[in-house]
Amino acid sequence: MRYICLLLLLGLSLAASSSLRSSSEPAQILESLSNLRQNSFLDWIVSAMGPEYTSVPPTRKCSACTCGNINSRHRIVGGQETEVHEYPWMAMLMWFGRFYCGASLVNDQYALTAAHCVNGFYHRLITVRLLEHNHQDSNVKIVDRRVTRVLVHPNYSTLNFDSDIALIRFNEPVPLGIEMHPVCLPTPMETYAGQTAVVTGWGALSEGGPISNTLQEVEVPVLSQQECRESNYGNDKITDNMICAGYAEGGKDSCQGDSGGPMHVIGAAQSYQLAGIVSWGEGCAQPGSPGVYTRVSSFNEWIEANTRDSCTCNQSGEESSTQAEAGSSSSTEQPEMVTATESSQDPEVPEVDSRA
Repeated sequence: MRYICLLLLLGLSLAASSSLRSSSEPAQILESLSNLRQNSFLDWIVSAMGPEYTSVPPTRKCSACTCGNINSRHRIVGGQETEVHEYPWMAMLMWFGRFYCGASLVNDQYALTAAHCVNGFYHRLITVRLLEHNHQDSNVKIVDRRVTRVLVHPNYSTLNFDSDIALIRFNEPVPLGIEMHPVCLPTPMETYAGQTAVVTGWGALSEGGPISNTLQEVEVPVLSQQECRESNYGNDKITDNMICAGYAEGGKDSCQGDSGGPMHVIGAAQSYQLAGIVSWGEGCAQPGSPGVYTRVSSFNEWIEANTRDSCTCNQSGEESSTQAEAGSSSSTEQPEMVTATESSQDPEVPEVDSRA
């Protein structure tokens, strides 16, 4: 009987959930994400069903690998379906088995996403799926990982989505190869202004519409900070940790369900760099309201400092490190997300998150 009750509870939670992105103001985004949040009782029931398995070898050798290479020879970008596994670092976050946010593989042990996609969510109920293309007809090669730790940036603000970035650690490393490898971190101090970016995700194809079954890509120009602050957002809403991309007349943009996913710019050796993370925006593809992304280059050192137990890749294919330092990412200096088991208090803004 208790298993029947659990299934009923899970069914109700799925029925109540909805897919989200960041093409709304932060307050609206957080309000949408609140529908996905579960109460502590349900968290406890699920977590009590089994132990949390982790794989943390003391040291392990890291093979040479290359980041940022797409698996395609014929790319045409501009609001269309990608090729299968074209972006081999693309990941989706799932809540009770249902997609709700995007993420990017940055090494063999961690994915990077928007803080609003995980802040206040119990990490043991989140799973990460890689090598997915059509989530209505999953490929047999998909790779699923449980989450053992979520590290939300300590400066993340639910008021304006400043520092909207978080690291997700898998319960065990993923195998890196041609089909699956990480995106490159961005060049430090690079603004990318005037360059063309590619945004990928399973988000809605139009504002208020249903999410896409297949992974989509869209090409948008990166704006300077001045251009972004001269948009409908004004000076106060755009911080130095944000980067904007989109057309003045609108028409192309990320949308609901794309939150946490990547905005890429081609860097050295034609490698794709993670210039931004889908964060928020006013509507989808509205004139004068470009998409707003987390500027990843502002957080390179934070990412590297908290992923030392992973095997990383670089743009030249040379081995970046011979061994991964086990446990270095579990430093107590960096605060983790609030969970039902860690604190009885709600996050700063209860029951809310961002452009999901």
